[in-house]
Amino acid sequence: MTDLHVDEWGDGARVVLVHGSMAAGRETWHDQRPLADDHQLVVLDRRSYGDSPDGDGDFERDAGDVAELLDGGAHLVGNSYGGVVALLAAGLRPESVRSLTVVEPPALGLVRGREAVEEFIGRVDAARREASDGADYARRFITSFGFDEPERRPAGRALRAATASWRERPPWEAAVPLATLEQAPFPMLVVRGAWDVAPPTARRIGRAALHPVCDVLAEHARARTLTVPGTSHAAQRGVVFNDELHAFWEEAS
Repeated sequence: MTDLHVDEWGDGARVVLVHGSMAAGRETWHDQRPLADDHQLVVLDRRSYGDSPDGDGDFERDAGDVAELLDGGAHLVGNSYGGVVALLAAGLRPESVRSLTVVEPPALGLVRGREAVEEFIGRVDAARREASDGADYARRFITSFGFDEPERRPAGRALRAATASWRERPPWEAAVPLATLEQAPFPMLVVRGAWDVAPPTARRIGRAALHPVCDVLAEHARARTLTVPGTSHAAQRGVVFNDELHAFWEEAS
């Protein structure tokens, strides 16, 4: 049994929700709480985030943690770095996955060599190397995507999340098991933000690097795609996201 902190919302078919960087479980998935009306949402805090114990900050270790939560079968949803974790966890336990949904996973190893991707990796890596602490990394990380600097320094749970993000293994090092996912019995949905509300710099830097990953997953893992208007990287905050995700679960069931 995992020693991670896990919140469980609602009752019904189980759904494991994996957060990304810069925020723990309940902060990332608060807009999905209404889906607990007819599903049991298993909202975990990855190691060093939220109320979970300290850990190594590694997508492979996280994938092992998530795979433990899939016992008995569950829908699996991952956002950003958590999407990379979800892809790896599904590869470990494909027989336990009812459906897989990933929201703009930065599995950039799938698209290395492209100019926009290498620029993005260089910017995020520079933010990691040059930051003096978690709060400084949060500022540098957000601007590395092409967004404006945040107005507030993180504190409390947000600061712990920023520090964990600063120290975790870069997601572009992950080896996504495309062959396993292509042969897996479960359906897969790849979600991206439209980035229609993002500044031009963010569309040139962030969207240009992350959307090709979605394209590769759609092509090679036989995944369905969804573009959510009114959102950038956090597509789970979009108005249509919950309805589309719920419909996907119902169809998968």
